[in-house]
Amino acid sequence: MKHVILSLAIVFTAVYANAQMEQRQPVNYEAATWHTWLLDKSEQITIPAAPGPDQTKAELKSLKLGLRKLDDKKMQQIKYWDAGAPCYRWNQIVPKLLAQKFEVQLRMPDAWMNIAIYDATILAWKEKLKYKRKRPSVLDTSIKTAINAPLTYSYPCEHSVTASAAANVLAYFFPAKADSILQIAHDASQSRIDAGVQFPSDVEAGWKLGEQVAKQIIEKAKNDGSAKAWDGKMNKDPKKWTGPYPLGITLASFTPIVIHSANQFRPAPPPDFAKDMKEMKNFKQTFKSASQAYYWASKGDVWMDLVGQKIFEYRMQDDAPAVARIYTVLTTAYHDAVIAIMDAKYAYWGIRPSQYDTTYKPLIPTPPFPGYPSGHAAGAATSCAVLEYFFPADAEQFQQLAKECAASRFYAGIHFRTDNEVALQMGADLGKYIVETWMKR
Repeated sequence: MKHVILSLAIVFTAVYANAQMEQRQPVNYEAATWHTWLLDKSEQITIPAAPGPDQTKAELKSLKLGLRKLDDKKMQQIKYWDAGAPCYRWNQIVPKLLAQKFEVQLRMPDAWMNIAIYDATILAWKEKLKYKRKRPSVLDTSIKTAINAPLTYSYPCEHSVTASAAANVLAYFFPAKADSILQIAHDASQSRIDAGVQFPSDVEAGWKLGEQVAKQIIEKAKNDGSAKAWDGKMNKDPKKWTGPYPLGITLASFTPIVIHSANQFRPAPPPDFAKDMKEMKNFKQTFKSASQAYYWASKGDVWMDLVGQKIFEYRMQDDAPAVARIYTVLTTAYHDAVIAIMDAKYAYWGIRPSQYDTTYKPLIPTPPFPGYPSGHAAGAATSCAVLEYFFPADAEQFQQLAKECAASRFYAGIHFRTDNEVALQMGADLGKYIVETWMKR
């Protein structure tokens, strides 16, 4: 009797496990109906028709041979790139590249990269639905893949589409590292073949699609307004911010991606900061306030880390288009927010506390540009508005973080409270506008 019960338990466990695997990701082709964002000539982006039975048979044979030769090095690459949605790793790679080349940061290449990924992914989903090519392990059940194969159609490969779109855009922004970036992308693509979840022709088609999309996005990026030189005009009013060089002053002339103009969300002029200065000088620093000041001054990727965390918490990583959309809206919103923030800063040249009262010593070094409105606060509020749209159950968490980020700049002594309060409202309005505009398209 015990043996019968044990056997039944094993059977039910296996059935349950298989059912769980079948439900591990949504098979959703709604993205095939979504609109691309920046492609002017999407009809010119084409890939060959999915291969017929003869080529498929030959590729199945090749995949089986490859799986038999799988070694630890290849498995490391497979697991690395399979850790999340196709765009997950690329949003970890960009900050490392930016850390090595500060001048490129102002152009915000992560936004352009994610737009290329987003537009390429939408086109890939249209092709998937068009050809409905089954995965290798579905066509040949003797194939034991190294990882769980996605339940979506196979052609073209979504990881290859993403890798090609991302790498080609990044190669434009970082030409000195173009070869290594493209090699990383080819490694990402090859990992899907090595894992047995994609045909080589899936990967080849995906690469071609991503490459074509990237070329059109790069042409847009070339006209982002970053080539405009500063005219050298500097504020002379001692009641406003002054400095040896106004960092980011040309950003106000950059071309926004979603908002109509740099000044669309420009706030009203700042007040006299006499009351703000008095409040700041009377503020009693605590361990907690100082720790928040240092934390937000040193952490530049809080919101990107958070969105990655939420995607995993909600088990969205198997829905490549949905994840690509979240990353794209967030980075695009921040792109436009930075332009709007710098427009306001250099429209008003808002003075910093240490300049308003030269006897006052801030906790951390003051950034080399005007204070009003606070960039940290506006950027946090923008990110908050985007994330609470996609993850409404966590809105309270995002709002609390945005408020802490804003307050940290007051604690640090580099922003008046007014800078932060105005910026929080500005960022919230801008972020809400961008995500709603995007989702209505």
